[in-house]
Amino acid sequence: MPRRSSLFGAACAMAVGAMVLSACGGSGTAGKEATGAAPGPSALAAAKQPVTITLWHGLGGPAGQALQAEIDAFNKANSGKIVVKASFQGSYADAIAKYTSAVRNGGTPSVMLTNDITSGYLRDARQTVSARAMAAANPGGLDLDKLRPAARSYYTAGGKLLAVPLNTSMPLLYVNDKLLAKAGVDKSTLGTLSGLAVAARKIHAALPAVKGLDQPFDDWWFEQLTAASGRPYCTPGNGREGSGATALSLTSAPQKSAIATVAKLYTDGVALDTGTDGNAALAAFTSGKVAMMFNSSGGIGGLTLAGMKGYSALPYPLSGPKTTSGAAVGGAALWVDQVGHSAAEQVASWKLISFLASAPAQERFAMASGYAPINTDVAKSPTWKAFLAKNASYNVLDKQFDSTPATTATAGCFTGAMQGVRDAVVPEMQKAFSGQTSLDSALKAAETAGTAKIQAYRKQAGR
Repeated sequence: MPRRSSLFGAACAMAVGAMVLSACGGSGTAGKEATGAAPGPSALAAAKQPVTITLWHGLGGPAGQALQAEIDAFNKANSGKIVVKASFQGSYADAIAKYTSAVRNGGTPSVMLTNDITSGYLRDARQTVSARAMAAANPGGLDLDKLRPAARSYYTAGGKLLAVPLNTSMPLLYVNDKLLAKAGVDKSTLGTLSGLAVAARKIHAALPAVKGLDQPFDDWWFEQLTAASGRPYCTPGNGREGSGATALSLTSAPQKSAIATVAKLYTDGVALDTGTDGNAALAAFTSGKVAMMFNSSGGIGGLTLAGMKGYSALPYPLSGPKTTSGAAVGGAALWVDQVGHSAAEQVASWKLISFLASAPAQERFAMASGYAPINTDVAKSPTWKAFLAKNASYNVLDKQFDSTPATTATAGCFTGAMQGVRDAVVPEMQKAFSGQTSLDSALKAAETAGTAKIQAYRKQAGR
């Protein structure tokens, strides 16, 4: 089927970062598509021997250890019925490249845990059965209404939830309490982007050796500035309408205003450029070179490991209305593979996902990994309430998650070309933030280049 080979060529290019489409050669299950019909409990009940399911993921460190602990608990609880074999596949990019190859050559995992920006490709590849369909066919499993709205919104397209978020992060603003006090900055003024900019300038003026702000220069932060302005990053409807995203949107007035506010801090020497590495931004913050930092909520763990004291985590500042603006989620979600997997295997996979997304498992995983729990029932847990009382940063993250509206803007851009879009946007933004070119020129160039990536993907995917 021409449409299928084109799609996998596009996906391979997206996954491994090369336009050598022949590198994805092989037969395997190529050309086969998921039916979309989900099997029910009887399929697993009819199995005459324990069902083995495989899970691929890209979680290392504490998060990977926390995931394996939950899988061990699931295996123990389902001994003699289901056996889960989890396999670390390297980075998220490594994992999706291996998955793409497996689609072509056979041998995809039963469950794929993959990061947020690969969602468009997973949808287009048509190898999986949706979370909505699995939940409807297995009413004794996960109640999708228990998933936090903002997290559920990110993995929803065409009106249906495609995957179940497992590890979810959000951007936060970290501030050095001592440096802010020395500069006379009131933290209550940092809820808006304009308030943040005023504070950054005040800090640098009062403490010339200290920069007011730093942030990683990966594209997630330009997406965050867009979501915080209440505007979609791609059109139509952030890729969640019709046949999906057709263009990148970077030049609307609210976006330009938000990005310009931060860019000017850099061109005026008020902010510190630490490159694309989030760890470099964190190191500058912990060393006292900067007083405020945009970083992922995962930065809480990094600051703890660095022994950082005397800092506060604050909600990500907004520039648009609270009813339509907010932070966009990051992290990864669990997908049930259908093509090449038996009905019993699919139901067993859903049982695993239901377990991993349950309130008890999410509470344990969140405490161990630093990610936000995605099950709303965690909030009722006395042990979680006690944990939040002792961990102010997690409490801020928890409240930000609850207050973030599930809108088009906060859902993020949904396209299989997302990695290519990011690769196109970052260089242009770096030019603007370093003063090499005007922001208007950079935004237009980034929008044009990003749109070209989306259009190329659509052509190859036959959309």
